[in-house]
Amino acid sequence: MDMMPILPETELEAMAAQHLGRLLFVFGRLELNVGLALVRTRPADQFGREIARVEKLPLAAKLREIEALVLRSHADDAPGLARWKKWFTAAHVLCELKDDFAHGRWDFQNMQQQIVHAGNLPGSAHPDEIRYTLDEFAAHVARAEEVAEEFSTLRDMHPVDPCHEMVMENP
Repeated sequence: MDMMPILPETELEAMAAQHLGRLLFVFGRLELNVGLALVRTRPADQFGREIARVEKLPLAAKLREIEALVLRSHADDAPGLARWKKWFTAAHVLCELKDDFAHGRWDFQNMQQQIVHAGNLPGSAHPDEIRYTLDEFAAHVARAEEVAEEFSTLRDMHPVDPCHEMVMENP
């Protein structure tokens, strides 16, 4: 059995932070794209008001709204609807991951070469700790990137509604 060399603590933390940073970019890009897709389902003269409304929604609410629109607009498109439904399953899991990761606490166990995510403080009545190797954590990031990319593909191949030219209202 090959043993991986133990990385210096600063190197492990830097690599973990790089993965976490990539994940935050993915979450942000996905939320932006879902929000824009929602806004673009409205007539152009409603963009200003719709942008203000959608900006206030958490990702979970944006996903629920776009899902309802997709279900209606693709009711007669079985292949498109099936692909969207598969995406929504993955997107809802990713949304839960985002919430867990954003509200959790992070640590690095150098001797075990693990990234530790705790949802609650140690000693809590409901301990919630997950440990990842760098490779396991990188796999989560890669999966999140796939989900974000699939949204862009679906939006282009099976649009919710024809995109309108984005015309911003004067402030």
